Amino acid sequence: MAVYFIADLHLAPDTPDLLTLFTDFTGMLKSGDSLYILGDLFGYYVGTDPGNLAQTKVKKQVEMLRKQNIPVYFIHGNRDFLLTPEDAAYFGFELLPERTVITVSGKSCLLMHGDELCTAEKKYNLFRAVSRIKFLQKLFMMFTSKKRRISIAENMREQSRLRFQGKNGVKEKINLREALKHLRESQAEILIHGHTHNAEAAIAPGQSIYDTGDWNGYRYSYIVADDSGKMPELIIRSSRLYRRNG
Repeated sequence: MAVYFIADLHLAPDTPDLLTLFTDFTGMLKSGDSLYILGDLFGYYVGTDPGNLAQTKVKKQVEMLRKQNIPVYFIHGNRDFLLTPEDAAYFGFELLPERTVITVSGKSCLLMHGDELCTAEKKYNLFRAVSRIKFLQKLFMMFTSKKRRISIAENMREQSRLRFQGKNGVKEKINLREALKHLRESQAEILIHGHTHNAEAAIAPGQSIYDTGDWNGYRYSYIVADDSGKMPELIIRSSRLYRRNG
């Protein structure tokens, strides 16, 4: 039995190759395995939509996994924090707290999306604090149309892209001191997170930190652990799109 961790797939109707890759990836899991999605599964999320190809693909694949005794767990990211417990049930996810500790390979492991570890982004952290207030989320969903919500989400995604370009493609880095503080407070030995798109592993006794990396047109990555007692392993693969166009 193996435990898989992924994050930052950013699936959308206009990412057909990534949708196929998600189908292929989940298709390789076996009965007894488990899958943890650490946020940003979707490019953006503003509610369930049966007409959204990405959502229907995910729902179908998760249903297939559950039939094979493969549970799928979900932690909010910065693009899909509006996903409610009812929405999680719709997709077949088990929704977890934003900071969750599990046992992996006999070791305690803290799971997070990771955006709260990027403390240098002051404006974003203020937005994050406000946007996670459940009451405000309910008001937003009640008093905005689906069209308006999509427009806001697409604008925020475009602003994120422009900020990334403005930084000359430099990816965010977590605040290591903040990460180690969370490890201590959780009494965990391993931290697994996403968000920064930096697929990397810094392994040290009692403070090993793994970043799942993201999925894109040229590569995808995930973390896998089994019950052998070994440390989790970061796997980086070339994607189908890259192999076809390379």
